[in-house]
Amino acid sequence: MALAQGGTLSSAGETVSRTPSAVSLQIAALEHRLGRKLFVRGARGMRLSDEGQALLRHAKVLLATAQAAEADLGTKALSGHVRFGMPQDFASSKLASTLQRYRRAHPGVGVTAVIERNATISTLARRGELDLALVISRRAPARATLSVERRSHWHARRGFEWHRPSPLPLVLLDGPCIYRDDALAALECAGIAWTVAFSTASVTAMWAADAAGVGVTARMDLGAPRAARQVDEDLGLPALRSTVLSVTRPDLRAAEPVKALEALVQAALGGLAEGGASRRGR
Repeated sequence: MALAQGGTLSSAGETVSRTPSAVSLQIAALEHRLGRKLFVRGARGMRLSDEGQALLRHAKVLLATAQAAEADLGTKALSGHVRFGMPQDFASSKLASTLQRYRRAHPGVGVTAVIERNATISTLARRGELDLALVISRRAPARATLSVERRSHWHARRGFEWHRPSPLPLVLLDGPCIYRDDALAALECAGIAWTVAFSTASVTAMWAADAAGVGVTARMDLGAPRAARQVDEDLGLPALRSTVLSVTRPDLRAAEPVKALEALVQAALGGLAEGGASRRGR
C-alpha cells in the first residue's frame, strides 16, 4: 500500500521505515508468491498493474477490518513523556520522520528530542537523563537493544584531488570524537602526512566544508550526505576501524511509551543491517 501511494521505492521505504532495496525485495517476493506482476515500472516511478489494483482493494478492506478490531478491543492510548537522543549525523535522516510518526500515533505522549554530539548523547544516556538513545561506539553498549556494525570510510567531494607527499587536508569534528581519533591513528600508522584544515563542533558544518572541497573527512557510511563520495581507494588511504550504531534503553524496565518508540526506531534501523552485522540485545 505504501508503494502504491508513494509511487517510488524510496518514498515507500520512508513510510514503512525500510530501505528501498528491502521494499523491492518484499515486492518481488510477493509477486513471486502470487505469480502476478503487481507493479509496472516507468520513467516517473512505479504504478499498480491491473492485478495490483485488485490486490490493493482487498488490502484496504483487510486494513480497515484490523483497525476496527483494535477499536473494538479498546486499545489503550499511551500517555506520558519520552526523552530521546541521537547524534547530529542522523538529524536529517528518516529517524526524524520516525519521530513524527510516533507523535501522530501517540498524541498523548510528549517527546523531547535531543540532537547533539555523539559524546554528549552517550554521556546523557549513561547518566539516565535519556529514556532512549541512538549512540555510536566501538562496541555495543551493555544496555543496547539493537546494534548494527558499520564500516567507516574517507569522504570527499567529487573531483577532490590530493597528491603525496603533500599533507592530506582533513575536515574533522573537534574532540572527543571517535572518527577523529581513528583517522589520525590510521594516517600515523600508514606514515601519511596530514594537516587539520577545518575543525568544528558541528556535523553540519563539517559536511559543508567537505562538500566545499576543503579536505577529507572520516565517517561511517550512514548519515553521509549525497554530495560526499567515498575516496578510500581513489586516494589510496588506509582502512578505518568499524564502529557500532546502537539503540540503547538505560532503564530496562521502561514504560510502554518508551518501548513503543523503541520499536519504531529499531524498525527504522533494521534495514541498515543489510550492509553490516546486526545484533539484538535484550
